[in-house]
Amino acid sequence: MNDTIQPKPRKRRTGFLSAKYFLSRSLELAALFLIAHLAGLRQYTAFLSGTTADVGTTIERSGVYGTIYIVLYLGCVVAAPILLLSAGLLTLWDKAARRG
Repeated sequence: MNDTIQPKPRKRRTGFLSAKYFLSRSLELAALFLIAHLAGLRQYTAFLSGTTADVGTTIERSGVYGTIYIVLYLGCVVAAPILLLSAGLLTLWDKAARRG
C-alpha cells in the first residue's frame, strides 16, 4: 500500500471570474460602446449643458440617450482595460500554478 498522501490536482478556473469571462466582458463593453457611437448617441450628451441635441428632441430623451452613451464610454475607458489586465494576470497565474 502506498501511504503517501497525494494532493488533489487543482481545478482550472472556468466560467465566472475566469480569464475568459473577463475578456468576453471587456469585448462586450467595447462592442456596446461601438454600437452606441455608430447610432449617434454622442450628440445627446449635450444634456449635460441643459440643451437638447435636436430641435425635436425633449430634454428627457436627450438625458436618457446621453446617459447611456456616457455610461458605455466610461465602461469602455475605465472598466474594459481593468478587465483585460485581470484576464492577462489570471492567465499568467494559471500558467505559473501549472508549472510549479
